[in-house]
Amino acid sequence: MYQDSPRREGEKSSGNVTVRDVAERAGVSPTVVSRVLHNKANAIRVSEATAERVRRAAEELGYRRNVLATLFRERQTMMIGVLHGMGFGKPLFSGTSQYFSCLMDGIVDGAFSHGYSVTLCPQLYGSTPEDAMADGRFDGLVWYSTHLTGGNRELLEKCSVPLVLIHTPASEFGNKFPAVICDNHQGIGIALDKLAELGHTRIAFALENEYPSVEGVFRRDAFIEIMEQRGLSVDDSDIIDIRADLTGLHMYFASGVRHTAIIGANDDVGSKVIALAHQYGVNVPGQLSVVGFDSTSYCDQVQPGLSSIHQPLVVMGRSAVSLLVRSISGEMPDPPTLVFPCGLDIRGSTTSART
Repeated sequence: MYQDSPRREGEKSSGNVTVRDVAERAGVSPTVVSRVLHNKANAIRVSEATAERVRRAAEELGYRRNVLATLFRERQTMMIGVLHGMGFGKPLFSGTSQYFSCLMDGIVDGAFSHGYSVTLCPQLYGSTPEDAMADGRFDGLVWYSTHLTGGNRELLEKCSVPLVLIHTPASEFGNKFPAVICDNHQGIGIALDKLAELGHTRIAFALENEYPSVEGVFRRDAFIEIMEQRGLSVDDSDIIDIRADLTGLHMYFASGVRHTAIIGANDDVGSKVIALAHQYGVNVPGQLSVVGFDSTSYCDQVQPGLSSIHQPLVVMGRSAVSLLVRSISGEMPDPPTLVFPCGLDIRGSTTSART
């Protein structure tokens, strides 16, 4: 804020200079110094000559505002924590679906624009995220995991700091926390519309049912509902449980492909469907069209490129932080849930249905 100038003999180092020291040098009260240097005590009127004397004293002493002390007094850390939930492996920025890196791009961008830092620490990845929810390290938290196991739900219900949900509607917790989600129903709808346009009528939905995410369930239910609305046959055999170890997907391909198209609950599922299709000699898209959900740059790395329902992850992350900042200030956004429409990105994994 102020340039250092050579200190006079015996003068304090800049790290020890206080508002009182500046006030003594300028011949004014500490309140006047706060008004001039920190824009505090706005009711105090200070002449330009006095203000200049204060600024000159601060420069001569090498005064620097102690930001940490100020934030402590104001009970702020200017830190946002990102919670992954307990019982799940840590998210990866690379090597698999680019979901997490896209979401974090938005969260970091939003945080920086509001002057906040973002923290990912071991407790957020491990089995005790409750430590981060009550120990005062963060002004607010972003929860992006959609796996609402009993333990995770209990943690959220007990959370004592402002928190925003991503992917989980605010209604899941009685609108206690604001939320950001994509329109899963609309996203599945536009994918089914496109597949129908390509002549597909025998369509399946694939997800991991052992630990289903809230959004995975939403998307599965939307798939069933929309298929029925369009007069297309749908039953339990059209829902493929890939299972964590992919045994369900192996069983599906080993028994013979019964569909001309599969929609995956996310891009990771979609890419696994393509990988096993290759392994079992099933041509994608000639024999089987595949659609994912997220549509990050990862889809371009899959061979063939994975067609995917696009949810605006960067925008959602940025918006979640904006909602969190409002919550930190004591405001409950209305409506409590922001819903973003989806798009559809067609790549090489979809084509017209085989006859």
